[in-house]
Amino acid sequence: MDNTFESLIQVYLAQVDSALKVSDLLAKHDNSEEITVDHIIGGLVFRLMTPMTNEELADSISTAKQIMEKIDDSDSCSESEYDEIDETYEKTDFGSRKVVRPVCNCEICSKLRVCLINYCNHECNDPLAQKFKDSIDSTCEKHKIYI
Repeated sequence: MDNTFESLIQVYLAQVDSALKVSDLLAKHDNSEEITVDHIIGGLVFRLMTPMTNEELADSISTAKQIMEKIDDSDSCSESEYDEIDETYEKTDFGSRKVVRPVCNCEICSKLRVCLINYCNHECNDPLAQKFKDSIDSTCEKHKIYI
């Protein structure tokens, strides 16, 4: 794999890893036993619009490197083995709805409420951030959730 491409994947994975950590925190602050789609969207939006600290960045890059190493190690499994897994999912239509905003007043939940208010006007400053935003928009559109 090309070094530049591998680095881009690593950075994207680091963003997603950090977003999922925020999602987990949102679920805990919501007293939820599981991470819901609203928590995930909130984590992704927060991570898109709020830069990581150096510590968060180092931690997430480290996790992304571990994921990449595991992928490299598991490349010996053929794709045909994966294709043999029967995948059936029930599609449930919940209708269109707005993403649930956090009610906690901690720093992260407060920042997320501001991020959600400003999301539709957010302009990305680089192509990778734009891809991240596009994936959020695409997922929300597909599942009829608006921010």
